[in-house]
Amino acid sequence: MPQLTHETSGEYSLSGPLIFDTVTALYNDAQIDMSNSQVSVSLHHVDKSDSAGLALLVEWVRVADKHRCSLRYTDIPAHLQTLIDVTGLSPILNRAAP
Repeated sequence: MPQLTHETSGEYSLSGPLIFDTVTALYNDAQIDMSNSQVSVSLHHVDKSDSAGLALLVEWVRVADKHRCSLRYTDIPAHLQTLIDVTGLSPILNRAAP
């Protein structure tokens, strides 16, 4: 199961598989504090991903934008970056730090 870990103020790390069978539980259970103006989520330990995982990452960006929070993903694994590039989601998921 994937796990979202709160590292420090505004910094999180995500680990495990981001796939169809796991993202619903993660979406329902994981809480990112969007009250910070800037949040980063390291994806270094995401070992598997599919389109459902991408949908979750896009949803978190949408929620962050709604809360006027700058959310960016760091340490994106090559397999996930390939999916991001192929789907055209790079402008949404590869935001630079402000």
